[in-house]
Amino acid sequence: MYVLTQANEKYMGDALMQKTYTVDFLTKKRVKNNGIVPQYYIEDNHEAIIPKELFYKVQEEKARRASLNKAAVTRKTNKLKKEKSKFSSKYALTEILACAECGHPYRRQTWSKYGQKSAVWRCENRLKNGTKASCKHSPTLKEEPLHNAIMTAINKVVENNGDFIGAFRENVIRVIGGYSTKDIPTEYDEQIESLQKEILTLIEENAKQGAVAEDFDGEYKRISEKINELKQAKLKVVREKKQAENYKQKLTEMDSTLKTVKPQVREFDEDLVRRLINTIKVNKGERLEIQFESGIVMEHTIDHYE
Repeated sequence: MYVLTQANEKYMGDALMQKTYTVDFLTKKRVKNNGIVPQYYIEDNHEAIIPKELFYKVQEEKARRASLNKAAVTRKTNKLKKEKSKFSSKYALTEILACAECGHPYRRQTWSKYGQKSAVWRCENRLKNGTKASCKHSPTLKEEPLHNAIMTAINKVVENNGDFIGAFRENVIRVIGGYSTKDIPTEYDEQIESLQKEILTLIEENAKQGAVAEDFDGEYKRISEKINELKQAKLKVVREKKQAENYKQKLTEMDSTLKTVKPQVREFDEDLVRRLINTIKVNKGERLEIQFESGIVMEHTIDHYE
């Protein structure tokens, strides 16, 4: 659906007024509003096309996919360059399995030996650079034991999901404790509007003189910088409010997910892994460090190739 790919607040029923403004009333020329005239954000201005929860969830997913276009270090130049990820998110572990030693993600490989094919997971750094890689102890993991270890950890959580949800709730409360889910304070808009009026007055007074006054540039810069500071402060509060709402939504989703999980899930479940696990770090030797979305961390040892 096209609307789901667009970061337009109108789709969820909100409206940002005066994104542009008229600079020439004769030609009707309009330009982007970069703070010269007031802007107003109106929540629930009209009937939404999609629910806000879905809108925020899609934006979060877009951000996650964008992160796949990662910055990679080239050993020859030792400079950062943008490198579009060549790896899809077909496998849940592609997004969460990483080398604890160098920080690079693990990638799935298919090995063939004596006519038999087997899947393994290897550190991307070791794949690209071999023995020259900065991580000297990252193991190659057999897929089946890896899957079994992850499902064992998930089953332990599912069997004792009361503690799991309790820990998650505590983490959520800790994170959003200083955040406000109330309406954004109007003081920012009031101060910004007052300063915008000052700028308009400054421009009008300067225009009457027919030439640029000596102190015009300095005063214009001072007011503009103050407006920008207030906008950044307001933006921070807006982001914190949305983050608090997202955490609450995630808590609700976690509750729903665990209610649908049957005890002792045997087969590896890509969707379940995506929903419950945040990261898995592969330490040297055979040790996995599995961090759940709740903040709970479990360690597990598995079979591996040297």
